[in-house]
Amino acid sequence: MIYSVIRIILALAGAAVAFVMLTYSDEERRYMVRSVTGSRKVWIGTISTFAAAVVVLHLLPVENMITGFSKPQDAFLYNHTGEILEIDEYSDCAFVVNSTGDEKITTHVLPIGSDGKWKLETVYNRKRDVTTLNYCIIERLYVPDSKNCFVVISHSTEGNISDIPGRVIDNRNTQFNVVDYPDRVTFYYGYVEDMGDDYTLTIDGNIVIGD
Repeated sequence: MIYSVIRIILALAGAAVAFVMLTYSDEERRYMVRSVTGSRKVWIGTISTFAAAVVVLHLLPVENMITGFSKPQDAFLYNHTGEILEIDEYSDCAFVVNSTGDEKITTHVLPIGSDGKWKLETVYNRKRDVTTLNYCIIERLYVPDSKNCFVVISHSTEGNISDIPGRVIDNRNTQFNVVDYPDRVTFYYGYVEDMGDDYTLTIDGNIVIGD
């Protein structure tokens, strides 16, 4: 996590300098050094650039363009905190189950770049669809630049699911895995290849996704 902090500080410092250097002429910069109004203008511009850079760097990590990681664990912990409970690797991505220290569990998808290196999670691989039923919640986490996705089935607060793997079927012959830890909500996930319009998911004989 410290590397992410250092990266942001350096990038924002550079952005602030670039804002001043590219926006004003030499005469204007000399004026701003001498003038209270000019100094205020510099501060406003710097803060605005800082805020914009924070958003851009958070959504699109610059590291993905220039480097990568040899292990998905390293890529995930670079800009996340908590405990990794499970990592399931595939040819084009990895499914990460993370705990923040309480009962809350989060799920993430990490991509692999064309260079074979693991990349950081970005806004583009946080896309997910959520379907809420009276007894479970179904999430679809999409793999970037692919029709593949992870289907995650978890408990809702209104009911209970037991023995999900034996009663969950889709038309892709997906193997659903169980994630069960003490004092945490049990959930199930499967890696679905080619999530198209014809995809169907059945739970307890009821079609919950698809026609």
